[in-house]
Amino acid sequence: MSLITQILLATFVGWTIHLFTRLWLASRRPKNFPPGPRTIPILGNLLQMPLSKAYLKWESWTQVYGTIIGFKLGPLNAIVLNHHKHVKELFDNSGAIYSSRPENYIGAEVLGHRDLHILFMQYGNAWRHQRKTVQGLLNVTAVDTMMPIQNAETLQTLHHLLTEPEGYYDHFRRYSTAVILASVFGQREDRFESPKIQTLYNAQDRFTKLLEPGATPPVDSFRFLRYLPEFMCSWKREVKDLRKIQQSMYYRLLNETKQKVEDGETDCFMARLIRQRETNKFDDEQLAYLGGIFMEGGSDTTASTLLTFVLALIKYPRVLKQAQGEVDLVCGSDRSPLMEDFDKLPYISACISEVLRWRPIAPAGVPHAVIQDDTYEGYFIPKGTIVFVNAWAVQMDEHEYEKPDEFRPERFLGNKFGTRYTVDEEKDFRRVTYAFGAGRRICPGQHLARNSLMISIAKLVWAFDIAGDGHEVDTEMATAFTNGFLTAPHKFPAQFKPRSSKHAAVIEKEFELVGPFLQGFKI
Repeated sequence: MSLITQILLATFVGWTIHLFTRLWLASRRPKNFPPGPRTIPILGNLLQMPLSKAYLKWESWTQVYGTIIGFKLGPLNAIVLNHHKHVKELFDNSGAIYSSRPENYIGAEVLGHRDLHILFMQYGNAWRHQRKTVQGLLNVTAVDTMMPIQNAETLQTLHHLLTEPEGYYDHFRRYSTAVILASVFGQREDRFESPKIQTLYNAQDRFTKLLEPGATPPVDSFRFLRYLPEFMCSWKREVKDLRKIQQSMYYRLLNETKQKVEDGETDCFMARLIRQRETNKFDDEQLAYLGGIFMEGGSDTTASTLLTFVLALIKYPRVLKQAQGEVDLVCGSDRSPLMEDFDKLPYISACISEVLRWRPIAPAGVPHAVIQDDTYEGYFIPKGTIVFVNAWAVQMDEHEYEKPDEFRPERFLGNKFGTRYTVDEEKDFRRVTYAFGAGRRICPGQHLARNSLMISIAKLVWAFDIAGDGHEVDTEMATAFTNGFLTAPHKFPAQFKPRSSKHAAVIEKEFELVGPFLQGFKI
């Protein structure tokens, strides 16, 4: 063996030993870190992380380690918050240091770079600019002007359920997407089979699966995995394909809206952003992805919640009867509920709070990152620690909710938070639901989502009797719901029958009346 070969070999061996020593040391738990499962060298707790639905595992760990749990994702530190108190004190009270995002290489690769998507952006000026823009479009006054769209699209959905009840799953998915398309881009689609809706859902399903903790190789923990050749990494091919699909879809919607603005044809969220470019300083790429963010945030989430509500009605038929009794007192059988009826429908409102609590759409939330060292309840939380909110565990806490796994809207009647005990809002601040996140990065579209759910659920229970096929209904999160960062029920047997011939006639009549309004949106 030549001297040069010996030197190269020694260098390689030395470098390898150095690398593995660093990884081994980095995989050890920091001193005074929150309690959690034992680590193994280099990998930390990665082997204990399930490939899907990690929130269920985290909830089981609370029985052993308590409600704030620390673990290691290889060299990375991570904690999960399983109680509303921790969420309040860290995300809400200490938002200045708990509002950033951890590195997400795969998410950034899908987008091209992380500063395009508000979901992945670091906490800073660029994020604040986008957030301010989105909040301006989604303030309460602006969102309430969208009620005619939500009302009309709900009537379209009722008509679909009346004429094609077997397609219920896709009717609800079309509804939520159509509302966002009309509101953001001044367009609509009246069939789930339309190319735009199909493309959106295909991309959204694939994107949420990529983002789920444990679903992809730990490329953020072990950077060398990023450089493996594509033939060894199916996720690289998936990312490349998904990026092309998203870019094509978002740019197409932007360009169609720009043309409408030139023609003076539309007034929608994107049209306003285009007209305000002198002040907002967004380029085409930023505008395209802002539109995409609206699509992603408003389509899958609302549809999933509606489908979960239908599943709950089949499992708990008494809820349907009570909801129908309430809307009947307000509307009778001569008309379906409207926005002005909302204040008279407290049980319907309670149904929304309960469905968001019972089966949250983003059970593991979107992880935050700490931007400086911190100490909380005697625990040391190092800078860069990844912080998850386990909305599933928070909202299934038996100490807070009576029989939490049962669907009980009445828990929210007379108690805004649905807890076993009365909560003093000024002394014990918490959120009605953690389905929308918490802290400074809470979803800005909450009011829009709640309006969509309120009008659609009120009209749905007014119009139809809903039942399954007579067999036992599976509502378990582990088996009845999809994997992914966002979750939804798997398809399940459901029957929709108009409550009477008069109800059916009113559906036909009201749908006919909104026809001219819907025709104003280009298909």
